[in-house]
Amino acid sequence: MTLNNPAKLKMLATPSSRRAHQSGSPVNMAEEKFLQGKVIKYRLAVVDPSAPNKPALKRLMLPQGELSQFYDAEEGIRYIAYIELRPGAERGNHYHKAKEEYIYVIKGGVELFVEEIQTGEKAMIPMVSGDLAFIRPEIAHALRTTEPGSALEFSPVRFDPADTHRFALEPKK
Repeated sequence: MTLNNPAKLKMLATPSSRRAHQSGSPVNMAEEKFLQGKVIKYRLAVVDPSAPNKPALKRLMLPQGELSQFYDAEEGIRYIAYIELRPGAERGNHYHKAKEEYIYVIKGGVELFVEEIQTGEKAMIPMVSGDLAFIRPEIAHALRTTEPGSALEFSPVRFDPADTHRFALEPKK
């Protein structure tokens, strides 16, 4: 079973305490949807470590350094990869028929180009440190580095080279 419902992930970002919700104090991630919700960008909130009712997904700025909690679900991760973001580099230009994936920017910045392969609808999504993108299957995607850094790609689906289909994306005009 894959995490086919990004809303489930979003629910993890809000406090489960009914009292906290009623008080109007929950911390939520900002969310932007693209291509009819087939690509979703989340901006993880920077949260005070001493705050009560912290969301499950968050960024904590601690004296010993940042701790980013960007995935917390019943479903396991079966694939994870480190991405070095080199100046001006572009990577991707493909889609998957079965694999859905997440990209989390640790440091730096990218432009995430996405295209719905059935309709040709396109979007360019700027991402910076603390941003998390969810990409559904059959959405072509490519990353172009705007600021050097690093990112992680992960998925509840194992990587299968046969499920990587080349697709040349042209930036949205």
